[in-house]
Amino acid sequence: MHLKRSFPCVVTVLGLMVPLATAKAADSATLNGYLATGFEHDSNVSVDDLNAASNQSDQAWVFDAGLEGVLKPAEPLNLTLGYSLSGSRYQDLDQFDQDIHLLSADLSYDFDPVTIGTSYHYSHSTLGSEPFLDYHRASAYVGSLIGNDVYLLASLQKKRKEYDESDARDADIRGGSLDSFFFFNDARSHFVVGLDYDQEDAQADDFDNDLWRVRATLLNRFRLAGEDNQFRLGWRYETRKYDQAAVTTSNPFLDNPFTDDIVDASTSRRAEHAHVFEASWRVGLNDIFSLEPSVSHGIYRADEESSDYTRTIAGVTLRAGF
Repeated sequence: MHLKRSFPCVVTVLGLMVPLATAKAADSATLNGYLATGFEHDSNVSVDDLNAASNQSDQAWVFDAGLEGVLKPAEPLNLTLGYSLSGSRYQDLDQFDQDIHLLSADLSYDFDPVTIGTSYHYSHSTLGSEPFLDYHRASAYVGSLIGNDVYLLASLQKKRKEYDESDARDADIRGGSLDSFFFFNDARSHFVVGLDYDQEDAQADDFDNDLWRVRATLLNRFRLAGEDNQFRLGWRYETRKYDQAAVTTSNPFLDNPFTDDIVDASTSRRAEHAHVFEASWRVGLNDIFSLEPSVSHGIYRADEESSDYTRTIAGVTLRAGF
């Protein structure tokens, strides 16, 4: 889907739905929306889902738009429905242009002090204007407030990846996560530490892997010059180990078919590691508009050269929230 077609469509939908929600909003139902567009420089244009980089830099126009509706049929019952469209348009490497459509639904019930819930996310992405990946994630979670300032959230997830061009990477994934939220600044700000685990079973055994991820995020909301500001710092480390063994020796003697046991003793699981650092500052301009400069730097290390690279993205976006 091209930007010329998709972006005006979202603008039109928002333009029709936001006034309607404003007129009919009640305590039991709310509707929020946002529009954002900006420009960024990418030092190494990459496709995250393929763990591969182009080793070329480029600039891109980026956009993001979304709607979120919250329904409360009863005080402890909460239903959240959402849709967003985000994408990028590169100046030279248009084969990396991407759109991501995301649909989400979340249903939770507050038993006080424990909240239980379930959610479903579906995304469809295109690459170079062609269908690329469909992603499904269903999860069940439980959360609880500890004292007045700490919230713990644990979830179990089942995921499915379906690639349009090749079935080899299609995969079923089982995973879990644990997050700890530490609130301060009258609960306007928080620090999050999270741990994720995924076990991925792909169509081709070469892509079977286990993933561990550690996350840390600081989000601070404050007032500056009479307007709301939001400063965010993030870091994550992930290590992915593949079931397929990689030969770590090139001794010609081991090519002998009668010495397979020696070859096995000289192999190890392929692995990929990543450190990603992020920072952004959302500067409030008025009640609707904000300006957000951001920067991220990723260090990716792997046994295969195509997956061994660094990447820095710096940009600025203008956002309107309703």
